[in-house]
Amino acid sequence: MDGLYRRWLAARAGARLPPYEDVALGSLGQVAEQLALIVQDESGGFRIVRFGETFRKWLGQDGADIPVEDLRPECRLALGEVIAAALRFGEPSRALAHVVSDGIVETYNVVAFPLKSRWGPPVILACMEDRNERYSLVDTMFSATDEGMLALTAIRDEEGRPNDFQIISVNDGACRLLRRTQDKLQWRRLSEIDLNLEEHGVLAQLRHSLETGERRQFEISFPGAEGIRHVKIGISPVRDLLSVTLTDIAGVKAREASFRLLFDSNPVPMWLYDPSTLRFLQVNDAAVRHYGYSREAFLGMSVLDIRPEETRETARAVLQNVQEGYEAEEAWRHLKADGSEIVVYPYLRVLSVDERPAVLVAVMDVTERRKAEARIAHMAHHDALTNLPNRVLFRERLDKALGGIRERDEKLAIFCLDLDHFKSVNDTLGHPIGDKLLQAVAERFRDCLGERDIVARLGGDEFAVIQPAVKTPAEASILARRLIEAISAPYEIEGHQIVIGTSIGIALAPGDGNQPDVLLKNADVALYRAKADGRNTFHFFEQGMDSRLRARRALDLDLRNAMAAGEFELYYQPVITARSSTVSGFEALMRWHHPERGMVSPAEFIPMAEEIGLIVPLGEWALLQACTEAANWPEDLSIAVNLSPVQFKSRNLVPAVVNALESSGLAASRLELEITESVLLQESEINLATLHQLRELGVRISMDDFGTGYSSLGYLRQFPFDKIKIDQSFIKELADNPQDAAIVRAVTGLGISLGMTITAEGVETEVQFERLRLEGCTEVQGYLFSPPRTASALGPFLTGRELTEILGARPTILALVPSDGSAPEQKSSKLACADKLVS
Repeated sequence: MDGLYRRWLAARAGARLPPYEDVALGSLGQVAEQLALIVQDESGGFRIVRFGETFRKWLGQDGADIPVEDLRPECRLALGEVIAAALRFGEPSRALAHVVSDGIVETYNVVAFPLKSRWGPPVILACMEDRNERYSLVDTMFSATDEGMLALTAIRDEEGRPNDFQIISVNDGACRLLRRTQDKLQWRRLSEIDLNLEEHGVLAQLRHSLETGERRQFEISFPGAEGIRHVKIGISPVRDLLSVTLTDIAGVKAREASFRLLFDSNPVPMWLYDPSTLRFLQVNDAAVRHYGYSREAFLGMSVLDIRPEETRETARAVLQNVQEGYEAEEAWRHLKADGSEIVVYPYLRVLSVDERPAVLVAVMDVTERRKAEARIAHMAHHDALTNLPNRVLFRERLDKALGGIRERDEKLAIFCLDLDHFKSVNDTLGHPIGDKLLQAVAERFRDCLGERDIVARLGGDEFAVIQPAVKTPAEASILARRLIEAISAPYEIEGHQIVIGTSIGIALAPGDGNQPDVLLKNADVALYRAKADGRNTFHFFEQGMDSRLRARRALDLDLRNAMAAGEFELYYQPVITARSSTVSGFEALMRWHHPERGMVSPAEFIPMAEEIGLIVPLGEWALLQACTEAANWPEDLSIAVNLSPVQFKSRNLVPAVVNALESSGLAASRLELEITESVLLQESEINLATLHQLRELGVRISMDDFGTGYSSLGYLRQFPFDKIKIDQSFIKELADNPQDAAIVRAVTGLGISLGMTITAEGVETEVQFERLRLEGCTEVQGYLFSPPRTASALGPFLTGRELTEILGARPTILALVPSDGSAPEQKSSKLACADKLVS
């Protein structure tokens, strides 16, 4: 709920109310079950048009488009109050909501977020959060007398002080004594009911009892229609719940009648039994319904008959010797008429019925709660997606296994595994497919392992295996190969054939360590070595192996400091109009000048920047820097900037583009943003909306690396790109490979028919250039014309002259000569490809 509140504040951005789309659309998956959308109808009332599971349970009904006025009183009053406050003040409004179920009062926070709607009046996004506060009405009942009874919950002010009380439950005796019907009392605040409570000091007594936790009992006298009435009031606090009993001290008959009503109509199963014979004397309707015995059957039975046989003698001693009151510390096992067993907590109190002792019993069935607790205990030690042991249980099992090998002088192997290319599956096919893939992987793990082996999911696509009683490393090698073979076999998931692999690092105890943390660290180091060796393989830990890991961590630290130190610089590569051989613009490419490492390859630092969360500020810096530099160029030259998919996830892309354009003064039509299709694979509707926002600014949008993904043609239909860039993998063998030539011809024809600019990347030879020109390619870019240059070295390309004037008669050679006249730069296709990773 805190995250939703921060999102509401961020989306408001100075307006009175934030737009509905900015708050309610997007990644609300984690709280969707707690949300309800409420709109105002033409009559001024409110209707709930959608709600999640938490609201469904509270409202007690299914469906949609439900008028708030048609809800149960407790729901209607809580929602009405919080909606009115949110719309009146234009701020999120909070209220407490309560629900009574099976004798339990559950407390919820309800927060209403007012939102601006483009379709009419404001809408409300309501969020319900369980406070995990549970109060038992049975506790309250037995803390009070047996007559008129109210259950109150405290209403606190902003500083936490009780300033009012709400009636959440009231019995018939209380209604009679207060001369009010139940609908005039239930769910009303005491301040709304004219009972002169302040005058008689009742509210002060309630506050004192709540604050001190003390039970209180006092008498008041007040005039009634029949004369002066005398009432004894008892208060029993249970956390924020107060049980208030009202006793007409005019006679015992009134108390007996109140008890009878309370007993017969109580939703809690109750009965009276004779402590000397243990025979049932009376049972209420709730007990008959819950246990399944008829009333006649009950009255012919002993209370021992509903206990399992092996517990009866122990129960007899307790049931025959109840002293005044008894509350069991442990749950009791009871038998229902169909033979099924339930678990209950009993509450016993000695009473006098017809001038002889009897014991009143009320029970709370906690069978389902016990099952839920067992499920929670299981979930605390198991991964929810795969049902494999999680990190906590894995650590416990590892501790136990290490203790065993010390006693038996054995060895064990620890495997650290992660899945090769799993991120690509998530990025291209989406997280639901990725989740099903993880479940399939977990099943293959189970099939591969022996009975004593243990596999756990540590998080993401990381797994770990314990192989106990290993005699030689060869046994671990056999298991590793079996795991690699099993995981590498193709998967068929929802019509997609998926192939992944697994890399494995292995540490052996006690040789590689005899402490869990040491073994896991060493296995993890070996895993990095396996991944460096080409993935889908395994490697044992060796001393000194962690130097590579330390180097990676050092690069991580250097990268975090590089931006503050001003070590990044933009280089620019010309984009050439194929027909006229003139420069039409430049593409900005990131370079990192490390003071000790020298020039660090983008292929090395860009993926790490995405991994550690640095790519967003780095991308915003590059965008601003490129726009600022381009603003000084002739107005007919454009600047292209690559965008990382991670920048779209930040949801700050459009403001960053606006800021770069405004700060630099660059015309939006001169800015070209290049994206890859992976941007559209996740949350495609949201990302498409972002692209349309950018288009509305006047910015041009280009699809980079066209033809290398799963669905390029489909995305051309979803969004009208200004430009598509043919990936350099199709250009490299253009002259020798007919298939590549056919693809280039098809893409060029497609672009011409759709009115898009077609740019070919990675042009390195004159033959490639001439073929592309003949095919009708609009623009070309590559080392044939120029490597990426610093801004200060772009002078000759800013004059508007043709390339032959700038580079001379042999552009193949001259294009590779830096402007400072130093030795030609040798640039491989592989490194040129790495340039495309920058943003």
